[in-house]
Amino acid sequence: MRPHQLVIEGFGPFRDRQTIDFDAVSHDGLFLISGPTGAGKTSILDALCFALFNTVPGPRGSASDLRSHLAAPHDPTRVELVFSAGGRRFRIERVPQHLRPRKRGSGMTTQQHTVALAEWVEGEWAGISRTAQETQSFLDGILGLNAAQFTKLVVLPQGDFAAFLHADPAEREAILEKLFATEHFQAVERVLADRATDARRTTEQESQRRRFAVEAAAESSWEALVVPDAAPGVIDALTFLGAAAVIADERAESADLTAQLADRLAASATDTAQSWRQRAEDRAALSALLQDEASWNEESGERESLRRELERARAGQALGTHLTAVRRAGTEAERMETAAQRAERSAVTALPTDARVRLEDLTDSEIATARAHLERTEDRLRRHAQLEERSAVTGSAAATAATELDGAKALLSALRTDEDELRTRAEDLRSSHDALEETASSRDRLREQERLAAAVRTALAQRDAAHEHDLSTMQRAEQTAHALTATRRAMRRDSAGTLAGLLQADQPCPVCGSCDHPDPAVPADGGPTSDDEARDEAADTAARSAHAAARASLAAAESALERTRTEAEGIDEDILASRLAAAEDAATDRARLKTELAQAADGLRALKLRIDEAQTALTTAETTSRLAATAHAEARSRLEEVSDADTTASPVAWQRIGLKHPVDLRAADRMRKALEGFDRARTAWVSVRQTAEAARRDARVRREELLDALRDSPFADVEALEAAAALPLDRLEAQVEEQRSRASRLALRRESDVIRRALTDSAQDAELAESSARTAAHAESLQARSDAAAQRAAVVRAAAVRAHDAYSQAAADRAENEAQVEELLRDIDAAELVLGTSSDAASRMSLSSFALASLFEDVAAHASDRLVDMTAGRYRLAHDLERRRGERRSGLGLKIIDLFTEESRDPRTLSGGEGFMASLALALGMADTVRGAAGGIDLDALFLDEGFGTLDPDALSDVLAVLDRLRTGGRTIGIISHVAELQQAITTRIMVEPSALGASVRLESPQDGSHV
Repeated sequence: MRPHQLVIEGFGPFRDRQTIDFDAVSHDGLFLISGPTGAGKTSILDALCFALFNTVPGPRGSASDLRSHLAAPHDPTRVELVFSAGGRRFRIERVPQHLRPRKRGSGMTTQQHTVALAEWVEGEWAGISRTAQETQSFLDGILGLNAAQFTKLVVLPQGDFAAFLHADPAEREAILEKLFATEHFQAVERVLADRATDARRTTEQESQRRRFAVEAAAESSWEALVVPDAAPGVIDALTFLGAAAVIADERAESADLTAQLADRLAASATDTAQSWRQRAEDRAALSALLQDEASWNEESGERESLRRELERARAGQALGTHLTAVRRAGTEAERMETAAQRAERSAVTALPTDARVRLEDLTDSEIATARAHLERTEDRLRRHAQLEERSAVTGSAAATAATELDGAKALLSALRTDEDELRTRAEDLRSSHDALEETASSRDRLREQERLAAAVRTALAQRDAAHEHDLSTMQRAEQTAHALTATRRAMRRDSAGTLAGLLQADQPCPVCGSCDHPDPAVPADGGPTSDDEARDEAADTAARSAHAAARASLAAAESALERTRTEAEGIDEDILASRLAAAEDAATDRARLKTELAQAADGLRALKLRIDEAQTALTTAETTSRLAATAHAEARSRLEEVSDADTTASPVAWQRIGLKHPVDLRAADRMRKALEGFDRARTAWVSVRQTAEAARRDARVRREELLDALRDSPFADVEALEAAAALPLDRLEAQVEEQRSRASRLALRRESDVIRRALTDSAQDAELAESSARTAAHAESLQARSDAAAQRAAVVRAAAVRAHDAYSQAAADRAENEAQVEELLRDIDAAELVLGTSSDAASRMSLSSFALASLFEDVAAHASDRLVDMTAGRYRLAHDLERRRGERRSGLGLKIIDLFTEESRDPRTLSGGEGFMASLALALGMADTVRGAAGGIDLDALFLDEGFGTLDPDALSDVLAVLDRLRTGGRTIGIISHVAELQQAITTRIMVEPSALGASVRLESPQDGSHV
């Protein structure tokens, strides 16, 4: 990481914006941050750490109170850092949490911490993140260090110089892993550890598999073999499996012979039991047949009664069609008689109440005549209604035309009145516009006078400013002249001491020429040097040049003022403003009146068009009104003619039916609907009455046919026939058929082989039952023994097959298993060696620990070289591999070797100055090692805060000599100190100067001079 520019504002002792250009002071590789005690030197490192980590080093803690106490309430507080890391350039800006005034209302509110990170990409800053969490995560990755590690390796703050020197091995391990990127060693350890774990797991699984195979083989041998206590090896397992397979074969052959013998005995007993069971079943079948034959003989009377009932049902079924026809014809006659009565009531109800004739006396011709008279009446009423409607429409049209005519006349009159008023207004506007013309035309002339007056005021202000600048530069020139004079006087007073400092032994004095210098003058401490004289002379020259430039600017300003005053001569500014305002108002009013005149002209043209349209509309309305009146008169005349021709006399057909003459179309429509309804009801009545008469005739015919059929049947009357027809013929036929089937089945059973065997068997029933039960139980017992023997033989044979399979598989896998075990053991040995747990590992250290220890050994070697130079050859640092009590690991220890006594010491026993030199040497050695290690973190910058005051002059000289040799290494080292010797030795400086208004920063460089 290398810083390039730091901007501080409202932070710590810095109230105003301060910019520190690290590139300007880093060209020499070494620069000094100097200033009085309490000026704010350490605050520069605080700002650097705050920008990167949102915290400050040392006991100052977190970034909770970093705002400058000198800042005003509205002054900003921020830190901006431009830095490079990993070949990329970044800019980060942070604002700490602090109190600020509320934007609305009074009081204070908390301004939360904010951060913005950007990267320089293709000539512009590209934002990366804005949240604190995202930014810190990104920075930790790009820097490779956290805040605690950064303050141990890059920024060494006050009181923390010896932190890394005195750190325990665990703390050093975390820092070294970050610096040297040794994660790949740990990755190798993890890979090998995982492989060793897998190898142990696989070895254990294979051992358990062999153990299970041996136990299964022991079960297959029916415990003829004893299972070994320990898990067997590949060869032992193979031998055990072979023996188990042989024993399992022998046991399987014996079980097969036993099962065959038991099966033959069970088959013989089963045949005997089957014979006795068959004889008992035949005897039972004979007994059942005898019982069924006795029952059949007892039911002969019932069978005869069933036959006679079937014959009656069949005869009733033959005459059933006549009986059904009679019943259906009677029902239909009754139904139609009821319908005829209902239709008659409907027709009587539909007949008008004033009818003069009965329903049965009306004829179809009378109904047709009434309907014809009704149609002619409807036509007359319809023509009358149409004429009334036309008369109303024409009357309405005539009234509407008259109204529109009156409206057209009124509109035309109103438009002509508006035209007269608009012409009068246009003439008034034109008069007002002409009156404002003269006042408005003077506006441009008055504007030019206003510009000249403003130019005089501007030139006067520029002359006054030039005069003030002239006085300021004159005072500055006087100050630099006095300072240069004072410096030259002091140099003349100290010239003897300066010449004495240039004297050399055996060389002539430039003043007296003598080669002996017995009593040379002593230069005064703190006196000015030639560099001071050159600086003051340059400042005086610059001040004189600035004053000359200010005088020239004043003369130019006075000339410009005189020129503008001449151009503005005769202008009275007191009345110019009022005249210009009046001219502006007149011009505005003139423009407004011009617009209104144009609008009035447009209005007149529009009114002219509307008047022409209104005149045309009036002519059209007069014509329409005349035509509408004529049409209305014609419609009324025709309506009166139709009304006079109408008659109210009713025809005779209507009078017989009871209908009255209709007065309008609605009455005629109701009359027509009533007549149609009556006609439909009468027609329906006539039709239903005829159908009922036909149904009565059909019922009489069906009754006569039934009586003729009864004379030739076995039934005495209709009631007997109905009883026979009600019998269930299908069920009776099914019962008779079942009796026939039962007789056939009895005959077949009598002729079967079972009955023949039973008739020839002379054994008693009890003997048959007892022998059958006894032989069945004996056969069942022998069959159970046979099944058990067969099952055991199958189990034993399956065990023998498994034993042979296990032996064959073990024999086939023997070479592969031996190679696998050897490979697994190699993985375990390699992991134990890398992890440092193997008995063959001499150092008992893991690979990552050994790598860190080797790198730390290089760090100690580089640091030792630095420390030897700093301590004039007395001390050197040595890498310590021993692990002390309370330490969790070894290989990262340090010890100090005193070359004067050849004894080693703990670094904690060094004095303050010695500890500072050892810590500085260790920091430089760390940077050297990191730079040389591939894949490590670049430590391009190092900041040291104080500590040099603990060194004596000789030690300080040695330390500076070491630091001076670092200038050519491309590394930048910044030192914070107020030691005078450092200020004389380091010419590139960042000067921090305190004041009551806040500290300020000034950069001093021998190449660029001094600048603020």
